[in-house]
Amino acid sequence: MRTNQFFDVRRFGMMCRRELLEPWKTHLLRFVACYAVLAVILVGYGMETYNHLSPGTPLEYSHALMQFFMVIFYVMGMLFASSFMERMKTKTGRIAFLITPASAFEKYLSRWLLVTVVFIVAFAIAFGLADLTKVLVCRMLYSNVAEQITFVPWSEVFTHPYAGWRLGVVASSFCFLQSLFVLGSVIWPKNAWIKTCAALIVILLLHVQAVMVVYQVRGSFHRGFYLTDEDMNCLVIGVGIVWAVFNWTLAYFRFKESEIINRW
Repeated sequence: MRTNQFFDVRRFGMMCRRELLEPWKTHLLRFVACYAVLAVILVGYGMETYNHLSPGTPLEYSHALMQFFMVIFYVMGMLFASSFMERMKTKTGRIAFLITPASAFEKYLSRWLLVTVVFIVAFAIAFGLADLTKVLVCRMLYSNVAEQITFVPWSEVFTHPYAGWRLGVVASSFCFLQSLFVLGSVIWPKNAWIKTCAALIVILLLHVQAVMVVYQVRGSFHRGFYLTDEDMNCLVIGVGIVWAVFNWTLAYFRFKESEIINRW
């Protein structure tokens, strides 16, 4: 009887279930840590804001707060992505993971879904719980302005005229940054976060040095064309998606070459 050695739905489902349920304590601890960080920031922001708020005064959330949470979203995503191949840190873990009765693609895809799709859902839930915590705590502390204490108005973000472009830029940027740490985790299962950050810093410094050399040779940079905001958004989204797919694909083929004994 012939079986599909590349992808089987039933086998893949069992692999995803294993990835979610076996290390459930680790997943729970990471979720609680993410919630705790968000809750501390939101409650602290709420206490600082509502302490000086007069009854009847409308509250406007700072755009800087929204941007700060996007930074946290990026950082958390990169941290979770750096754990992509955490099962490969030790020889025992490598043996157990590599001899699992599933194809390399199924193993890779199950881990990819965990650090990408599952992370986004978990982060959204953690943020919702942290926002609820802020509302409950601040309403108990500042009962005189309880009616003005509300949830973070994300609806304004999604109903903005340029919401589509903004979400596209955020999504493509997140995928690009996350893919770098997925690739780094496959190459360096141990201390993936530190080693990937170090590699990116070196690459960035080399890029800046190359730009400075070109500038010194040419004397200046001349713009031969102009980009509108929509063109720039399209460029950022396109480049981010292309590089993310490239990094994910490269990480998959690197993972396929994994051996029992780590030679890197």
